[in-house]
Amino acid sequence: MPPESSRGYSPGPRWWPAILLLLFTAARLVHIWWFKDYERQFKFASTADSLRLILPLALIWFLLFSRLRMRTRLLGIGGLLILCAAAVLNFRLRGIDGDRLPVVEWRWSEKLPPNAAAPAILGDSPSSTTTLPEGVADYPQFQGIRRDARLPEVRVATNWATSPPELLWRRPVGEGWSGFSVSGGRALSLEQSDENEVLFALDLATGNRLWSSPYPARYSNAEAGTGPRSVPTIVDGCVYTAGGSGSIRSWSLSTGRERWQTDLVRDLGATIPEWGYSASPLVLDGLVWVPCGGVGRSLVALDATTGKLRHKGGDSPAAYSSPIAANLGGRRQILCLNATGLAGHDAADGKLLWEQPIPFAPHVSTPLVLGSDRVLVSVGYGKGTFLIGVGQDALGNWTNGVVWKSIRLKSKFANILAEGDTLYGLDDGALVALDLSTGNLRWKERRYGHGQLLWAGGRLLVGAENGEIALVDVNPSRMQEMGRFQALSGKTWNPPALAGNLLVLRNDREAACFRLAPP
Repeated sequence: MPPESSRGYSPGPRWWPAILLLLFTAARLVHIWWFKDYERQFKFASTADSLRLILPLALIWFLLFSRLRMRTRLLGIGGLLILCAAAVLNFRLRGIDGDRLPVVEWRWSEKLPPNAAAPAILGDSPSSTTTLPEGVADYPQFQGIRRDARLPEVRVATNWATSPPELLWRRPVGEGWSGFSVSGGRALSLEQSDENEVLFALDLATGNRLWSSPYPARYSNAEAGTGPRSVPTIVDGCVYTAGGSGSIRSWSLSTGRERWQTDLVRDLGATIPEWGYSASPLVLDGLVWVPCGGVGRSLVALDATTGKLRHKGGDSPAAYSSPIAANLGGRRQILCLNATGLAGHDAADGKLLWEQPIPFAPHVSTPLVLGSDRVLVSVGYGKGTFLIGVGQDALGNWTNGVVWKSIRLKSKFANILAEGDTLYGLDDGALVALDLSTGNLRWKERRYGHGQLLWAGGRLLVGAENGEIALVDVNPSRMQEMGRFQALSGKTWNPPALAGNLLVLRNDREAACFRLAPP
């Protein structure tokens, strides 16, 4: 009988490569998340890159070098294929969130909104007629009547436990990241419907459609989503819109009838930015100011009556920020955050007066003017906030430069707000306060994601990325959340509108109106 040592010997499984891979993975993740001062999106991206390297190595070990039984390996591969097939059959990708993480949903869930023309679903205490409740005011353009997201005259109850926001109506809408503008009891926004962009008007009291005006245009991006992403501007009974593909149009507020249209690509040779045209028109003194992009036309002014080109200036490509008006250095100017930096244009003729380079990244957040000689610009993607000084020297030449830079506030989508000597904003999705004179961090608190901010009656109204609305009391030393509720379902990048005490908001699937109780 042969000795036991001469029988067929089969070594056990080879575990040490798997253990080394696990240790390397743990060390890599600790390095990314605890020792690297990345933005969250860069942490997630680095994590994904690491997994793309480690998972194939783990699979190679399992199949070729693990010394596990062949039956075990075949069962493992079979189980993995079944899981992958189940994931493909049951889930689908619905773009990304503000941190560039994939948004996954059930495949059988409703892909597109239901009939957007259907009547609104009314709240528990709906208005039975189109008579508006007391306390309603106009919100005629992006970020409100002054285009600065500040509504100091609006007062709302601070105890939402005893005086919660009251739902007036909720309704489906088409895709898009547009927000609402409000005038004369009408709430206007843009949406996508198949191959058409649509400007629509809702009865502010009931949410029912008053009219819809479609036109052929479609912008779509697998990551950024589908549909228009600007807010209509309402001036003197006329509406001015910018579509996701650069179609600038004017309409009648009362009927929705088109007055004129100018296509920035076709008529002015513009190139649409990667994530779609996002700027909301600025209407001032009979002119419609919109970023265009390109040599000699980074900013253009169209005649508000005819749509014809009146002024142009600057050479920078367009970005995603909306133009604003300002008085700087004794001159009325149109400020525009372009792809290369912040530019000041003469409001009289559109000529470029000065330009301050800003580090390259998607420039989205609206510049914030401080007095007559300073402008704040905040940029996400790890760039930070810049305080820019602007003026004229003794010879009348324009001078500009960075007064301070702070990496402590990196606003990707949201506007920034200043109150007293403190600057507030969403730093990579977390609410922060900075010393306005130095840019130093005063505090950093709760995460709201890449949402939006409004200043209402001395408090912050935060529209979170997940569709929640929060009322936050802030001061230089701390923040206190006073109330929070789920206003919408799902990712919400759209800017909210506060028409007096009516909060009107939407995302790419639904819209809703809430009455905020007075104090």
